[in-house]
Amino acid sequence: MADPFEAELERLVSRFARELAHEVTALILGRLGIERAETRGLVDGRKRATASAAAVASGAGRSPEKRRPAATARAKPEPQVRRRHRLTREQRAAAADQIARAIAARASMSVGELEHETGLARALVASVLKALKQEGRVFMGGTKRFARYASTQAAADQASLDARGSAAG
Repeated sequence: MADPFEAELERLVSRFARELAHEVTALILGRLGIERAETRGLVDGRKRATASAAAVASGAGRSPEKRRPAATARAKPEPQVRRRHRLTREQRAAAADQIARAIAARASMSVGELEHETGLARALVASVLKALKQEGRVFMGGTKRFARYASTQAAADQASLDARGSAAG
């Protein structure tokens, strides 16, 4: 979506379609005489009673004299949808340069230290480090929690050994 108007319009149409589907289901269940909320379904990833519960609450399927007044529905706030976006080549190259500079400025760094120092997301740091290793701009010593990245292989190996030694004692 390019602008907020289109995003809001899409949100409203989506909400209207959901509400219409629930109302149609309640009407059909009421016509069939189903009065108990026996079935449950998943809506928007959350467990929520189906329209049969709404039919019971509103008294659908009962004679007009026995119907209870319809409960006022409270509007629930729409959940915030966080959409990820891909970085452009320029943004990715800038992140790679930022990480390479951070590693060059210090003897060695772990992924967590890089994440903290650069302010980039951990997944981005990890993927950029993989690319930098393939290009030969950065070297990795150690594995898993003792992995350290440096400008030379010897420095990375030594940093990993130091990290392993400090963790043992």
